[in-house]
Amino acid sequence: MTVMDIALRFFDLCLFKAGPEDVPASSWLMKITLVIYFILGIAIGRIDSTWNASLFISLADLLVMMLAINVLLRFRGFQARYQQTVTAMAGAGCCLGIIGFPVLVLFYQVGEQARFSSIAMLLMVGLMFWSLMVTAHILRKSLEIKPGTAAAITIAYTVLSLLVAGLALSGVT
Repeated sequence: MTVMDIALRFFDLCLFKAGPEDVPASSWLMKITLVIYFILGIAIGRIDSTWNASLFISLADLLVMMLAINVLLRFRGFQARYQQTVTAMAGAGCCLGIIGFPVLVLFYQVGEQARFSSIAMLLMVGLMFWSLMVTAHILRKSLEIKPGTAAAITIAYTVLSLLVAGLALSGVT
């Protein structure tokens, strides 16, 4: 599989055309994807935070994702799916991060200029909703659960991730 094939597979995940089972089970791919996810997290964090805050938030996000997936897969007895699920989550996160980066820059640059702030806010809400749906899709496929259960787990995971990021941020500042 070429790098372009892998990137397209991650994009297909974001379009709900593929599942985590379609991602190659490769420790090398998982590590590379996690590094890119981490670096993108720092870059996105730098839009409105310091280097230290961005670094700690990105690290906290990465660790929460890996730990939550590990716990959920163990609970369901699907530990063998760990590499593919983590790679799928990080890869889809990279795609959404790349798509969302200009939206975030626009959001923070327009500030409260009435003409553009509503457009930027609408784009942000759409991006967040899309991200939640992609996470629920990956968890539904990986855990073999119903869509409603996947949505509930996604919300719980997102709240946990935000709490941990907030704690990481409070320790940095």
